[in-house]
Amino acid sequence: MEPNPHLHGRRRLTGLLWAINLASISASVLVYLYLAHHAYRVLDSLLVSEFVLLAPMVMPVVFAFQLHQVASRVDPRRLLWVSNVLGALVCTVLFLLVDLTATAVLVGAALVGTLDAVQRVARIVAIKRFFSASEVRFTVPLTLTAQFIAGAMAGAILAFFPGRLTHASAAIATISLMGLAAACAVLLPRLAEQRAAAPADQAGLRRCVGLLRDTPALRESLFAFVLLGAVFQGFYNLSRVALPAHHLGLGQSQVGLLQIVASLSAVAGALTYYALSRRHWAFRLGWIYPLSAIAMVGACVLPGVPASFTSYFIYFFCFELAFFRLQGDIMLATPANDMPLVATLQYALVYAGMMLAIAIGAVLIETHGLTATALAFVLFFFLCTALRRQRGAATASTHIP
Repeated sequence: MEPNPHLHGRRRLTGLLWAINLASISASVLVYLYLAHHAYRVLDSLLVSEFVLLAPMVMPVVFAFQLHQVASRVDPRRLLWVSNVLGALVCTVLFLLVDLTATAVLVGAALVGTLDAVQRVARIVAIKRFFSASEVRFTVPLTLTAQFIAGAMAGAILAFFPGRLTHASAAIATISLMGLAAACAVLLPRLAEQRAAAPADQAGLRRCVGLLRDTPALRESLFAFVLLGAVFQGFYNLSRVALPAHHLGLGQSQVGLLQIVASLSAVAGALTYYALSRRHWAFRLGWIYPLSAIAMVGACVLPGVPASFTSYFIYFFCFELAFFRLQGDIMLATPANDMPLVATLQYALVYAGMMLAIAIGAVLIETHGLTATALAFVLFFFLCTALRRQRGAATASTHIP
């Protein structure tokens, strides 16, 4: 018999999910940053460095519907602890048993990213199943503050131990963190494993198309979420090494410092969203988008670390407000039984968009610089947004009697 999640205190559930996020994402971010910086400094390749940040997104896109099938049938508690155990094994091999060649760093980042994607879907499913509809909008930003603190922790390791972070110490840090996340996941309450109620084809692409066609609120929120993630989070993945190391010509310490700045910005955004949502703020995207875009370009244009990193803080703060607004809209518009499918779909689409953005952006940075890349991304975002609004207005007008 499936236990009633109400019997398990909300604070305990939130705390466990928060701790899992903190430990597992700290490990994953540390892997990505360490490998990206290794590729840039040791392998002397900006492109490999950028593609290290792209590699974690490949497998979740390629195997999106297989991931959905797993998330639909397997208890999120089991997915979380198994993913972290496997992640610890991958880090053991990556940092202790193989040479970090270009192939090794790309394959390692891809494997860790695949396991991280499994966890991201499992966490969304767990929140949807453990918490009521009225609690979902508040719970998502609260639990995800751990994700941003995790980024700050990984950045601090790079910032305060420049040149002293060895393969062995990276292995110890990542294996310990993933072990802690696995232990916390075991403490989550069990949920009954579900079998798909529909045939496999309906649970895949056909079901997606039908769900989006029949749920306009979900369709519009998902499109906006994917576009936002592809452009703004895509630029974040490009810039977190390229801005300090390539654009500003700084060292490993500043790579870690920028990660801390971005993470603190994200925490501030999450807590701001949490606090103001409880006061029923609307978070209008019409002013959040331009502020984020201006600050994103400003981070590339403004001279010196203080001005550039301050603008970067504002850019990512506004991005997080928009992110949580759209994530909450998606979760509220999605039926509980379809949450694994929608969570898998949204991450697959965002990852696909970010992969394209990183691939194009890496070439643009190499040929035209980071500032031109930021401007191109911003222009593309607002063009797509305007075209979508125009299309929506035209569609609505055809239904006027």
